[in-house]
Amino acid sequence: MVRKSFFLLAGLLLFFCLGWVQVAFSAPDLSRQKLDKTVKETVVVQKETTTMRQEWQAARRELDAATHTLELELKLLKARHLKLQGYSQQRRQEILRLQTGIEDMAEIGIQLEPFLDEMVGRIEEFTAADLPFSTVERERRLADLRDVLNSYDADLAEKLRRVMEVLKIEAGFGRGYEVSEEFLTLDGAETTVRMLRLGRVGLYYLSLDGDRAGWFNRLSKTWEPLSGASHDAVKDALRMTLKQRAFDLVCLPVTGGQR
Repeated sequence: MVRKSFFLLAGLLLFFCLGWVQVAFSAPDLSRQKLDKTVKETVVVQKETTTMRQEWQAARRELDAATHTLELELKLLKARHLKLQGYSQQRRQEILRLQTGIEDMAEIGIQLEPFLDEMVGRIEEFTAADLPFSTVERERRLADLRDVLNSYDADLAEKLRRVMEVLKIEAGFGRGYEVSEEFLTLDGAETTVRMLRLGRVGLYYLSLDGDRAGWFNRLSKTWEPLSGASHDAVKDALRMTLKQRAFDLVCLPVTGGQR
């Protein structure tokens, strides 16, 4: 019995010793596995951290570039805003001037239309008192002008333009010279003559055969014959205007002058 107990105790001691030895030899293996696992996890975390840092830096660079672009756009928009404010002020001033001009034009229009009628009346009076040249053409032009002034469809601008056009034509008659063939009643017979107009200074005629010459007396409003040196002066003046001889001085009668 004692012997059995001894063997049992020895067996238990051997079991515990063997277990301790196994634990002593297996403990380093477990620590190493944990260490390897920790290192691997640390490496993974570092890689993920590095990747995230790189992505963050790239995103930051993009945001910095976008911010810089937006700042430039903001400066540009501010500059444009200031300019647009100046343009807006200019436009408001222009609109105000235009409105004032429209009001002035309305007032001018009220006064202008009767003035144009009065102006045409003066042109008619002036034409009637003027030298009798291009009579048919000038009377037709004035008649057309009267029709325009009396037309409901013609606006004020068109009426003003037509009056100014006639005034320009009439003013042009005062410059230069003109030669034309006309019919005059001489000694009771209708005769074809060459008519010479020297501006509005004088109006002269010469028969086609050169035998008769004359001038229009503005005071008496009649055609008067010319003879002698005046007759020759009319002939020479016509030849000069027709470029049949060189230009030279000639003595022609004029209203208020001496023959």
